[in-house]
Amino acid sequence: MRAKDEVSAALQGPTPCDGCSHRSDCRSEKLACLDFQRWVNTGALRLQEYREPTHKIYRMVFRGERAA
Repeated sequence: MRAKDEVSAALQGPTPCDGCSHRSDCRSEKLACLDFQRWVNTGALRLQEYREPTHKIYRMVFRGERAA
């Protein structure tokens, strides 16, 4: 299963994006934060108080993925 498919399947449960003020920006601008990266890589849902989503983290999470 590709990374994007795995993330889509995992979004059925609690995610680090739930209630996050950056959620819509991350989706539309292809951004991700360290909390999201950790969650994708380990499944651990640990949240930091301050999040700084970046394009760099997004690329690390979705490396090798082609745009739809």
